[in-house]
Amino acid sequence: MTNILKRLVEHTAIAMAGGVICSMLAGLAFDGVLCALGSEGTVRRLASAWYGPAIWWPGILGFFVNRRMLHRTACFAWLPGLVWLALGILSILSMATPWGPVEMSSMTHLRVELFPMTRSDYDACALNECLGPLLWTWPALSAVTYSIGAALGLLSQSDRRPAYDHFGYLTILSLK
Repeated sequence: MTNILKRLVEHTAIAMAGGVICSMLAGLAFDGVLCALGSEGTVRRLASAWYGPAIWWPGILGFFVNRRMLHRTACFAWLPGLVWLALGILSILSMATPWGPVEMSSMTHLRVELFPMTRSDYDACALNECLGPLLWTWPALSAVTYSIGAALGLLSQSDRRPAYDHFGYLTILSLK
């Protein structure tokens, strides 16, 4: 059991820390290319946002890491990622002080803090420097995309025997 937890912690750390760094570098590079090409407006805004293509780079990282390691536990790195997002939601909701120019409902406050999508959302969360996506959303999404990539990496190596990690009974997609 401790071996399973150790592998889960390793893959979660790779997913959440390495994935955020990978996403940020890919996002900056992608935004720089779009800026150099003179692309302005909606395409650049959608491509460089937190929900753009840069967030899928941890999936590529998970694919190659798990293709080499063949750990089924890597496919479950999304669980600690979602726990991390839940902690972020609880942390934001525990701040009971009203903020911003207009008082918001708690759901609107959560959406603006964790998933800002418009210029007005970024203006509203500017009081705390819009760290919600960086601290809570990106690590959780990185863990989810890493898990998807890890599952695909494990499936792509079906001819090799996966490392024994006692997770055979939890394989949802019959990953072998």
